[in-house]
Amino acid sequence: MAEIKLVATDIDGTLFDDDKNYDIKRLNDYINKLHQKNILFTVASGNNYDHLRRIFEKTPDIDLFIAENGAQIVEAGKTIFEHPMPKALVHDMIKSLNSELDLKSLSISGKKATYAESKKDLPLYHMKNLRIVPDLFQVDDTFFKFNIQLKHDDLTQAIDFLNEHYGQEVYAAVSGFGSIDIMRSNIDKGIALNHLSKLKDIPLTEIMAFGDNLNDLEMIQEVGLGVAMKNAKPEILQVSDLVTETDNNHNGVLNTLQTYFEL
Repeated sequence: MAEIKLVATDIDGTLFDDDKNYDIKRLNDYINKLHQKNILFTVASGNNYDHLRRIFEKTPDIDLFIAENGAQIVEAGKTIFEHPMPKALVHDMIKSLNSELDLKSLSISGKKATYAESKKDLPLYHMKNLRIVPDLFQVDDTFFKFNIQLKHDDLTQAIDFLNEHYGQEVYAAVSGFGSIDIMRSNIDKGIALNHLSKLKDIPLTEIMAFGDNLNDLEMIQEVGLGVAMKNAKPEILQVSDLVTETDNNHNGVLNTLQTYFEL
């Protein structure tokens, strides 16, 4: 097994418990100890960077943030990689998603903020930098991702519609909480780690990644040591190299780091 030089972790259902808390003191201690071993610590999430910065305010030594399911990588507050959606595609999708799907909510993540025309039914926990606008077509920003929620639990229809109409241009992933994230094609956490691997000159074989949900699948498959949470989806468990002994509600990530790196 190659020597690990970078650890990446998802947050919801992985590093965080079901109440969206994490052991701040213990994580800070472990990041410090990983740094002493010249190991970088990365958060890889479907959330936007502003949200990640806010929820990790008490953990300032995180080295890198992979945001928007891989569409943006931020280091020390500066974007070092991004793959936004063309504005023409964004406008076309606003029209078709509203007309063709039974939407409960729709929002768009941009570089400056997350935008929606109404707060109603939005997953507001993820959207502290939310701007309610009268018309999404008039927003001037760089866009990374749509998030949609349907009025029912069957997401298959929406996924099929997106694949049929935009399969060459976008990639849709179920992100939990009954939401679907829609990004540019050729973007996922695994591809982002590929870019990060080149930027940091760290082979993928020397990266360890933790995840629990379907938007972590490519990341778990790509790296040298893919770690599934005990509470992970069956598809993640199936492709992982290792499974945590405890779940996200019992510090599965931190316990694994402690054991693996002898922290």
